Amino acid sequence: MNVEKIWNQEDWVAHARNIIENLTKFPEGSKIILVLRHSHRNEPAVNENVNKLRLTPQGHAIAKKFGESLPKDRFIKISHSIIWRCEETAENIHNGFRSIGGNSELNGILTTLFDIGLKNRAFTDQIKKNHFRDVLFRWVAGFYLPEEWTPFTTYCQDAANLIWSNNINLPTNSIDIYVTHDWHTMSFRFGWFGLPPDKNWVKFLGGFAFAFEDDQILLLDHHGLRNMDIPHWWEGKV
Repeated sequence: MNVEKIWNQEDWVAHARNIIENLTKFPEGSKIILVLRHSHRNEPAVNENVNKLRLTPQGHAIAKKFGESLPKDRFIKISHSIIWRCEETAENIHNGFRSIGGNSELNGILTTLFDIGLKNRAFTDQIKKNHFRDVLFRWVAGFYLPEEWTPFTTYCQDAANLIWSNNINLPTNSIDIYVTHDWHTMSFRFGWFGLPPDKNWVKFLGGFAFAFEDDQILLLDHHGLRNMDIPHWWEGKV
């Protein structure tokens, strides 16, 4: 396997490359929060349980390459969803970063990175029949009963407060990494910063990073690096 060729040429790695290329643009000493989709997996076969799919050999190799490419001078802490491919991604990033002499800590499972608030499996199967953006926008609009799906704003703000409480005690010049799924990555980006999802799914190892800088947030996603206002419900916690 030619890992360098995959890293430099494969389209599914484009968002991961963008993150790595821009992380060094954050100010020295900043505490970065990085939300990532897991690395490469195969598409599920008919009637196959997607939750049981693990990383492909490419997925393992590129996750390790991602870790090897992180800024060596930063402390890394990694949390992940309970699903195997997220744990495998986290472990590969951890091992890749340590292989270049980096200081990395595996924090283990964080429930909110898998539990997106759906409370009824039959309901879950039903909404999967629609395009993901239509479902997400309906969720945002309060279309679904709260007993079937936790309201969007409640879920996103609860997750944000949990992630921020984990981050606040980290040392300066750190990267707090959360390995999750495409749904969560899109939902957090929309729910925290008001940025709606693209028409296509988040690419493997894609996501966004941000840091609190004075009275703004410095946000990095696949569109580049930019300043964003801090949501009012996060003010006072920074």
